[in-house]
Amino acid sequence: MGIFFRTKKNELLGDRFRLIEEVGKGSFGEVWRAERLSDGKHVAIKIPKDQEKGEEVLRKEADIIKGIIHPNIVQVYAFHNISDLFFIEMEFIDGFSLSSILQGSNNAMSLSFKQMLEWLADILDGLAAVHQRNISHNDLKPENILIAKDTNKAKITDFGVSRRFEDAWVWTKRHGTEAYMAPEVALEGKRSKVSDIYSLGVLLYEMTTGSLPYTSPHQLLTGLNISKPREINTDIPSDLEQVILKAMERRPEKRYQSVGELRADVDRCVDSLSASNVMTELPSRSAPKQEFQPPSSSPLYYLELAKKKLSDGDHQGALEAAEAAVDRSDEHPQYLRMLGGICIRVGYKKKAIAAYERLMGIYERGYPVEDRQKIETIERLGSLYVDDQRYEQAIQIYTSLVKITSSSYAKFKLAIAYGLDGDYRQAIQLLEEVRNEKPEALVVYNKLAWAHALNGDDHLALSFYNQALAIDAFDLFSLFHLGQYYHIIGDRRRSNEYFQRFYNADKVGDYSARAKKITGDDK
Repeated sequence: MGIFFRTKKNELLGDRFRLIEEVGKGSFGEVWRAERLSDGKHVAIKIPKDQEKGEEVLRKEADIIKGIIHPNIVQVYAFHNISDLFFIEMEFIDGFSLSSILQGSNNAMSLSFKQMLEWLADILDGLAAVHQRNISHNDLKPENILIAKDTNKAKITDFGVSRRFEDAWVWTKRHGTEAYMAPEVALEGKRSKVSDIYSLGVLLYEMTTGSLPYTSPHQLLTGLNISKPREINTDIPSDLEQVILKAMERRPEKRYQSVGELRADVDRCVDSLSASNVMTELPSRSAPKQEFQPPSSSPLYYLELAKKKLSDGDHQGALEAAEAAVDRSDEHPQYLRMLGGICIRVGYKKKAIAAYERLMGIYERGYPVEDRQKIETIERLGSLYVDDQRYEQAIQIYTSLVKITSSSYAKFKLAIAYGLDGDYRQAIQLLEEVRNEKPEALVVYNKLAWAHALNGDDHLALSFYNQALAIDAFDLFSLFHLGQYYHIIGDRRRSNEYFQRFYNADKVGDYSARAKKITGDDK
């Protein structure tokens, strides 16, 4: 679901935040500098386009990320649902991204080897704190490194992204997520701490040479030999080149095995630069080179063609090229994932379901796959089944998810599938388990009220709607259903009270039109 809230300067988010200015916008959504009304503190508000991510608060990673406090990490304060809008409240950094420096758009800041390595040390310190919690970043790139103006320190942002490769490939352009992915992530979806180290190696390569090591997914996936950094920029010290190449080793076991190991070598490079007093200014990011095209007999040829068709707006051509890539690869799981991602982007829901079902079939026949990869496929397929109203199949696939991981998120998704299929008691039982595990999750109270109402227990439904309002006084879902309930039983005073609060909270008015139809105010 996309953003329906049309954000603008000085807009209020409930009674908690006032938007001040937009500071970022992209395929992920919007980032705003905002005032927290309770204490006047300026914070960053990130509003994802995919509002289903509001359910991400049910994952254990969300709790871990909120608990990380480190000077080199942009702190996540809280996850909020206000007026049916999910957003993330984070530390506001008055500064600029590393990307703006590499692009040469920040003329006030030049980049020397020493400065670059000092920022890298900051990044490594922040990353070490996260790796200690057994979390990998999964999306390290210049856009996610912020430099604070007051301290000149680097801070990492956007932890816990866990983007699927097919999503990154389908939605991003050059210099996006895919350019910094480790080969094992791109090929098999295997993420780990050493995958983050590979991404840092690519970042170092780009900072020292002004260009990316690969100019196309084909080159990354096939392991094409890259130019060594000193072949591009002879000013790069030889010991620093060795650090870059070791971090970027194609085989994970040959890389640095921890950020501590990498940090030790970085410190030695800094000491060497300080002793030699080298202040060479590094090059700005260069335009991508002419891309090497794979042979037309290769499935990668069709994969590259599919991406070009997508960028040209030729959705049918992109689909046909992706299907050809799957055929040429003998249904390799990675190509099926790409096909599924393309089908979702261009709106071919049934074809997406078919692609992910074929992928699950391959996994079930014994193809070696990590639990995390299987979980991602199950979650994607379950969501597609629900969207297509195939509730029995959704129950089956989410049941298999609960068997793999008995997480709050898995049980929540299974509960919703049961509720949509009419088994309200089973839905309520699972939702109660999730509520005990995540007592502050607004979405769980919403769904408990929904399930009890459909099960005929108005008393409990009203109780949960009011508990949801105790968490968020501007919760549109609860305000609407309370107004509707009191209108039906003839209590116009209470109905008008809830609907008025509802109108005040509904900034767009789409939901208000539904309420006015109920009350007859639309005539």
